[in-house]
Amino acid sequence: MLALVGALSACTASIDQPPSGSGATGSGATGSGATGTGATAGVGTGGVAAQGGSGGSGGATAATGGVGGTTGGSGGTAGSATGGTGAVPDPACVGAAADTDVSYLRRLTALEYQRTVQSLFQLTAPPDIEGIPADNEHHGFKTFAEIQTMGTADLRGYLEKAGELADALLADATRSTAVLGCAPSAAGCLTSFVTGFGRLAYRRPLEQTEIDAITADATTHGTDAEDQIRFAIEVLLTSPSFLYRVEVGSSPEGLSTLTSAEVASRLSFALLGRAPSAALLDQAAAGALDTPDGLATAAQAMLADPEAQTFFAAFFRQWLRFDTLRAPVVPPADWTEALMPAMQAETDAVIGDYAWGGQSLLDALTTTYTRPSATLATYYGLPAPAADGRVEIPAGHARAGSGLLTHGSLISAKSDGDLIAIRGNWLRRTFLCDEVEPLPNLAEEIGDDLVGLDRVEIVNLRNTRPQCTGCHATIDPIGIGFVQFDATGRFDATIDTTGYTITAGLPDAAVPAFATIGELSAKLKELPAVPHCVAERAFLYVNGREPAAADACTLEGIAQAFATSGNSFPALLAGIVQAPAFRLRRALPEVPAP
Repeated sequence: MLALVGALSACTASIDQPPSGSGATGSGATGSGATGTGATAGVGTGGVAAQGGSGGSGGATAATGGVGGTTGGSGGTAGSATGGTGAVPDPACVGAAADTDVSYLRRLTALEYQRTVQSLFQLTAPPDIEGIPADNEHHGFKTFAEIQTMGTADLRGYLEKAGELADALLADATRSTAVLGCAPSAAGCLTSFVTGFGRLAYRRPLEQTEIDAITADATTHGTDAEDQIRFAIEVLLTSPSFLYRVEVGSSPEGLSTLTSAEVASRLSFALLGRAPSAALLDQAAAGALDTPDGLATAAQAMLADPEAQTFFAAFFRQWLRFDTLRAPVVPPADWTEALMPAMQAETDAVIGDYAWGGQSLLDALTTTYTRPSATLATYYGLPAPAADGRVEIPAGHARAGSGLLTHGSLISAKSDGDLIAIRGNWLRRTFLCDEVEPLPNLAEEIGDDLVGLDRVEIVNLRNTRPQCTGCHATIDPIGIGFVQFDATGRFDATIDTTGYTITAGLPDAAVPAFATIGELSAKLKELPAVPHCVAERAFLYVNGREPAAADACTLEGIAQAFATSGNSFPALLAGIVQAPAFRLRRALPEVPAP
């Protein structure tokens, strides 16, 4: 992570790192024990994956500084303004033993739940997930494990959804036969179903005591054979062993190696966003994932699966923050609500080309074409799409050479506020993993000075006042370059820019000044921090947490894999799952009793 450069006292620390000396403490709520593979895993709000046999009490470890920066002890000193770029290997990582930070007990995200249930019940489309708890976000990501919650209402929602899925399955004779593997009334069908379906749901073989308990309760409480199956489904899909990604590893304490089944589960969730298939669990049981070559082979097969592209479409929407758009407060005369999904589809399509088409992902920053709908092309003032959906952006057009940076899905106003600061901050946060925030009391301190000033005067003032310039010097020169793009992301040449006294520039570049967004895109693409930031964000999405000091060498290896592959996105993902630390789990250290 990059720390702010030159912000000094005018800014708080980047949201990616806390102020010096302030360790971030997790909430670590105590949860109910869930039996899994012979150990108990705590289920709690933001709890850290508990040691075997104990509830999920812990909290987050102390916040660390940026990767490549200094990490304090329990105080968590923020890293300095370095942060590995991935360009030069860190000598400290050569020959270093694999390590990882504390593992959190991860509740299935709404998307993981949806994709897993689709696979379990052999549905042709993802099921409706109304009533399933929404995911809390961190840096725009919905996979951040520490902040996901579970309450009584949430559990009720899961129970109701399990009943709906069971009813729909039993009403479909063809699908019921495929999923159950037998007729509900056949002798032994209930036990066979619980054993086979339970293995897929729990991502491991059920213990005999679990099978016996579920079948006994289903037999007792079910009114007939189908109702017994329905009861078993409700039990299985509301168990913590299903709703949480339970990992115990070879030891309940300290650093341990995941079991073969746990590696299969982690791999499938990492690349496909769902529980492992029966075939993958079979491979794991046969030892096929125990070697680096075996895991690499399985990973490559998953990366070639269209399901991986579907799952990581959500990553790009969360990373670039275009998962949710909103209509402009004052819409142009030719605005329609249909333009918003069209903008999202345009960005999805272009990213798909560069992420999965054998190209450098970073080339999406400077591409000269886009893929809008015919209506959106007209709205942008572009030629009509060709038969393949592409539109070559003409030279001299405001979007020429600007790639993703002028997509309406990314630069349209998603909230009220000053678009100059918002867009500059968005670019730093998204591509440099760096975000600025003013001091909490700064608005009150300078509030009277802003009375009577128009927007242009406010922008000019904040870039000259010592209290403000530390932050705004890092974001306003970027944002000013977008000033003629309106709140919908469309270029409007009638917007007057002559009153601004700051010059468009990317402060991090060797030569900051730029005249067009295409020039900004080219400068941004060359910054070594950009591929490293992409690696960080992919790490967060896959692992459900931010990289910490213990992950520094792993992250550097991932960034190196990305760079040496020519910034291939599949190579980046392969680097994440093939890193030695991918097989490891670290338990929360026990706190001595007072």
